[in-house]
Amino acid sequence: MLLHRSVLFSFVVFYLLTSCKENIDGTSVTEEKINSIVEDTIVNDNEVLPAEVVVSELEQSLLSAGLVDVLNVIPEAQVDLKYSTSDNFMGIDLYGALTRCYLQPDVADKLAVAHNYLQTRDSTLTFLIYDGVRPRCIQQAMWDTLDMPVEEKVKYVSNPKHGSLHNFGAAIDLTLAYKENGEALDMGTPYDFFGIEAYPIKEPLMLEKNRITQEAVDNRKLLRRCMMEGGFFNIQTEWWHFNSCNREEAKQLYQIVE
Repeated sequence: MLLHRSVLFSFVVFYLLTSCKENIDGTSVTEEKINSIVEDTIVNDNEVLPAEVVVSELEQSLLSAGLVDVLNVIPEAQVDLKYSTSDNFMGIDLYGALTRCYLQPDVADKLAVAHNYLQTRDSTLTFLIYDGVRPRCIQQAMWDTLDMPVEEKVKYVSNPKHGSLHNFGAAIDLTLAYKENGEALDMGTPYDFFGIEAYPIKEPLMLEKNRITQEAVDNRKLLRRCMMEGGFFNIQTEWWHFNSCNREEAKQLYQIVE
């Protein structure tokens, strides 16, 4: 009996994540490419691993790289990996069945400090995590897919040639949410929003022009304050993105997850 398409799709995504030399060389991972592999491959239940085995292998590769599951460090945190869904700027699932966020151990510890500070400010809130470690082949896919001049592209996606802090497991995308129902606080824009409304540096201007609200600005400031307490710093084009160190420090401390 043929394997269900969604299971096969997850396997193909895993395959691309674990053998993506061609992507690092410049060929992007597109939905058409994934679908073509699915359509061209005839398998049965004995020839393809079930989805749960694929997941464990993918997560094991992250564990083998020395990364840790954030929920083991901050059980109260919530995780919604946007690149494990189609709810992202590429519109396709790039992480397959991976649903847990992984970071370098010391980065996860810093995040715990930030979360502990949040509890002193408002114990009804927690972190809602959108992305953590990101294999560099996925970074390449994002870079190739984003159709804009390079000088604009680098504001939103790091060049995979140099490596993003996400590729080291040293950056995190997140927001604040209510523990009780998981509802995210208003931050003025959605995640992965490409526009100046998402720029922390433009908040005073956007507030003056009524393009974001004071409530959204206050929520962003609380998020930034918490992350600063943990030793993170933000960037000027994405309210959700925080780095735990700079790229040169990451190169000395960690290995890129390919």
